[in-house]
Amino acid sequence: MGTLASPRNLSYYFKRGNLVSELTRRIFSGEYYHSNTTYYKSVLGQYSNFSSYIGIFKGLVKLSTIHTDVDIQPGILGEDSRSVVTKHGKPDFIFTDKNLSIYIYKWKFNGLKTRCEIHLYNDQAFLVNYIYNQLDKSESDYIVKTITGKYLNKYVSEIDLAYSKIGDRNNNVLMVEDFLMGLKVTYMSNSESDWYEKMISEMNARKASLEAKVRIGERRLYNKL
Repeated sequence: MGTLASPRNLSYYFKRGNLVSELTRRIFSGEYYHSNTTYYKSVLGQYSNFSSYIGIFKGLVKLSTIHTDVDIQPGILGEDSRSVVTKHGKPDFIFTDKNLSIYIYKWKFNGLKTRCEIHLYNDQAFLVNYIYNQLDKSESDYIVKTITGKYLNKYVSEIDLAYSKIGDRNNNVLMVEDFLMGLKVTYMSNSESDWYEKMISEMNARKASLEAKVRIGERRLYNKL
């Protein structure tokens, strides 16, 4: 098995050849890591107000359900953060916002790169995304075929996941959608779980708090004018 030179040796050889590029400088200075952090915060920040989750749920409700006897994402949906780390290891990045945490993993399966997002609310995993970017048609077909083969034991041509979701006996669901020249496979725990009701309650509380602040601001403006 080949080995990688230490960062010190790599830096030495780059400098000897006067080939220290902007990317190299960022890697050794730590800026590359920070740029990744900024990217993930930007991408995942959309979930902070919970409206994205409600949108996903409402989109799932509109899809017809194809039932499967195979459990969807067992050992992850409904589990706590300790169980997630035990199963998948330390995340590449963790996004947190109050009661919400999103664990990011970057994997490669059979030559296909994916970003896995495990979403936890009150330390309970309720949603998992597998995001595959820049896929050609054969790669997309391969992923969909693997999903239908695992959960439905059917050929892709026999079903249409564009208008259907797959649901198991625990009412956990799976859907596949086009996403940025690739695919996003979403797994969500059932709406009867605690996360949904608690999230709705927190959304309403946040909305009420914001409206109260707006009213206070309006009164202050009114009194000053």
